[in-house]
Amino acid sequence: MKKTLIALAAVAATGAAFAQSSVTLYGVADISLGAASDAGTMNMTSDSFQAISANTLNNGNSRWGVRGVEDLGGGLKAGFNFEQGLSLGDGSVAKSGGGEFGRAANLSLMGNFGEVRLGRSLSTSFYAVTMWELTGAANYSAVGNQFGFAGAGPRNSAAVMYFSPNMGGFTVGASTVLKGNDASTTIAGEQSKYDLSLGYANGPVAASFAYNKVQDGNEGWALGGKYNFGAFTIAGSYQNAETDAGVTLGEGFTIGGTTNIGPVALTLDIARDTEFKDTDWVLEAKYPLSKRTFVYAVAMRDGKGKVTVNNPTGAINASGYAVGIRHNF
Repeated sequence: MKKTLIALAAVAATGAAFAQSSVTLYGVADISLGAASDAGTMNMTSDSFQAISANTLNNGNSRWGVRGVEDLGGGLKAGFNFEQGLSLGDGSVAKSGGGEFGRAANLSLMGNFGEVRLGRSLSTSFYAVTMWELTGAANYSAVGNQFGFAGAGPRNSAAVMYFSPNMGGFTVGASTVLKGNDASTTIAGEQSKYDLSLGYANGPVAASFAYNKVQDGNEGWALGGKYNFGAFTIAGSYQNAETDAGVTLGEGFTIGGTTNIGPVALTLDIARDTEFKDTDWVLEAKYPLSKRTFVYAVAMRDGKGKVTVNNPTGAINASGYAVGIRHNF
């Protein structure tokens, strides 16, 4: 009897330990059919109607990942996240500026103080912009394609990040890339990048300010917000990005709205770069098939007004359209 009780106690203790930890497999499958007037700017191989995945005309990139959390006791938790992109066209890995798990590879500690995250992750500027951006940071987002995320890309490698707890709707984010870890730095031994954000979300209002700076490099910021009136939602922002020499890389505004027509969510978003006289727009319709699956239709235009080596006249205008389906698991 005594041995039986000891065995039962051991099993119970093991079960309690398992109950305090969780590992989740998740992912997205997204594929669409579409065409573009200028295939190169839409990351397409031709202008003909074709099946596309991991592309500008997808709602999002297909991917899979694993994340987990362990309760360490005393209100402290440890977590991790690994995420890899893939193409449904041929099954190849769709990298996101990094290695095989270029979408995410990080470890974090969480508690009443907030979260400290180490590794490769979406940036605090990305999280700030998505608080008010209307398409959910879709691949075809007019905001993202015109201005990036406060003038920068969506991810950082070798980052040390901090996210505050929610304080009456306010949240703070801060991150830095440690010395010698960012290939874009040109000053050896100095901090290569930092990224700061302030957000507010409460009731129908969501707003944020994001700022990031690369040492001896580009600097960008974005101030935006949205308001949900019930029948429709409006959003707008002001954006600015420039080099360390003060040369403007992009400056302008975005404005858009979302309304529901029955079960269909219809969004129009416009991003105007006033420096380069360039206007991007996207028209999106979403229809939910379930809580995890929706179909979408999109038409977009990329103004490409900026004069570059590959675009010496600034006159390339690309447009595209697609219908697709996205499943979240």
